[in-house]
Amino acid sequence: LAVELSASRLLGIVFGTSNLVWANIIGLILVYLSLGYYLGGRWADRSPKATTFYRLTAWAGFTSGLIPLVARPVLLSAARAVESFDAAVIAGSFITMLVLFSIPVTLLGCVSPFLIRLALRQVSDAGTLSGKVFAVSTLGSIVGAFAPVLVLIPTIGTARTFLAFAGGLLLIALIGLFWS
Repeated sequence: LAVELSASRLLGIVFGTSNLVWANIIGLILVYLSLGYYLGGRWADRSPKATTFYRLTAWAGFTSGLIPLVARPVLLSAARAVESFDAAVIAGSFITMLVLFSIPVTLLGCVSPFLIRLALRQVSDAGTLSGKVFAVSTLGSIVGAFAPVLVLIPTIGTARTFLAFAGGLLLIALIGLFWS
């Protein structure tokens, strides 16, 4: 959710914050998460190892950290590419979301099913375990909804907010890789 809300700040600079822009942000984030859930489940069954999980998390953090570094040229290129279209806001924000967010958010979507696969010891515990994972995930989303909007973006800016969350993911992944 932190990525999604921070994305609105990035896109808002060039394309505004209309419902059309928000539809692209929310819709494409959901597409990437769905793809990530599917791929993460398959990946976890093929390589159910903690090191694979933490590498995946590290790549999610790394690619999330690239977003603010490549955002300006992507935003400007997308804006120029679609400025002659009547639907410039729709097309430009769609292209930007596709280029900047498809890989990091898809990788983030892989995390939950992978974690469930690694933590599951007995099939009889699948419901309880998945409930716990999704409860913690939702609590993380609550933090991801409020921390960027109320604290981080106003104090350190949008780019550094992306970098802070990406750094947190990388730190968790590196600690996990070290322990595993």
